[in-house]
Amino acid sequence: MCPFTKQNLSEEEKRQISEYLLTQQKPNGNMRTGAVKDLAIKYCCTRNTIQRVWKVAKESKKQGKSLNVKSNRDKCGRQKLIPDLEKLKRTPCHKKQNIRAVAFVLQCSICAVQRLIKEKIIKPHNNSIKPSLTDHNKITRLHWCLQEIDANSIDESPCFEDMYNTIHIDEKWFYMTKGKQRYYLLAGEKRPYRHCKSKRFIAKVMFLAAVARPRFNDAGECTFDGKLGIFPFVKWVPAKRRSKNRPAGTPELKEINSVTKNAYKRMLIRQLIPAIQEKWPTDHEGPIFIQQDNATPHIQTDDADWLEAIKESNKDLRLVFQPPNIPDLNALDLGFFRAIQSLKDQTAPTTYQQLLGSVKDAFNLFCPIKGNRIFLSLQLVLIQIMKAKGSNDYQLVHIAKESLARQGILPTVLFPSPELVQEILDYLQAMEVQSW
Repeated sequence: MCPFTKQNLSEEEKRQISEYLLTQQKPNGNMRTGAVKDLAIKYCCTRNTIQRVWKVAKESKKQGKSLNVKSNRDKCGRQKLIPDLEKLKRTPCHKKQNIRAVAFVLQCSICAVQRLIKEKIIKPHNNSIKPSLTDHNKITRLHWCLQEIDANSIDESPCFEDMYNTIHIDEKWFYMTKGKQRYYLLAGEKRPYRHCKSKRFIAKVMFLAAVARPRFNDAGECTFDGKLGIFPFVKWVPAKRRSKNRPAGTPELKEINSVTKNAYKRMLIRQLIPAIQEKWPTDHEGPIFIQQDNATPHIQTDDADWLEAIKESNKDLRLVFQPPNIPDLNALDLGFFRAIQSLKDQTAPTTYQQLLGSVKDAFNLFCPIKGNRIFLSLQLVLIQIMKAKGSNDYQLVHIAKESLARQGILPTVLFPSPELVQEILDYLQAMEVQSW
């Protein structure tokens, strides 16, 4: 005898049992003696199980149907209670901001809502407030998108410029620590205790980052990582009072809380231009565009000191302003800063010098392969802006860049459809006619 019995037979086993029993059937319809017992031993199940399979097989043969070996195990247990999901769609967003509120709207349990989230019937959504755009802002955004298309390809097969001649610069605050930090601890592990007098006094430093698109040769080797530098707005000042750590007058590193136009200009002339001279590829021909946003401290393109510094550098550097209220057209805001922040958070600086070192180390550790993908994301943003007629109400499309890179088919530039480009050209022309 079999030492154990199966609780359930597979569909294939049921089919084999049914076919065997049909061959063992006598002309009078009865079963050969001992057949049920032999099958019960062979398949390690009870005689009642074999009898149930035989009953279904005999009924199927009598009705002239094919053998029915389908299991009804999925129908066991309590039936799922599917709530009316249309209620959730009709409910305004401010009334469904958490799982408990969603459960109240659907008149179901919290566990039922969690099950719907796990089954991806309901999905959480993080919503950020975006800048308000005027009609002029939208038209400016569309003109910017068209300028990024290669002029030689716009008539037949439009494609974007490779963006190798553009440097993206932007400022960002980096904090010594976050006010709220997530850690993963064991069940009995002691929770860290962090404290300060006030969250307003958490030390921070503003940095100016400058990146360009990385370049690779035919073998896939990086010839230029695109990282020109990340420069802190700090200064050395003598200590006004003595302390137990140092006497009065000792130079101390302090942050510059308010970045003025002169401070920004000095950073461009003393840090950015020398970095371009040192790191920019020597085989590059043509102008180098430095793209900045419209922040108040940013200098104008005709600044005398800036023009003099360009002349001395022997580089054709040109400042350009991206359209106002448009942070999504800067590569730094599309993922570069977030990656640097994540790498920096893996350290725990306690002094300004340690903070500067952590940020610079994170900047240097950033992979140029990922930097190249960010510039492809920028081209995807341009396409979405054109589809939205210049609005910022769009959702970024994902094209599985990492998978394409593994297959060796990651494109250098993207191709907006000719119909979309022509639609934008007609739209801009119609808007100009209305403005007359």
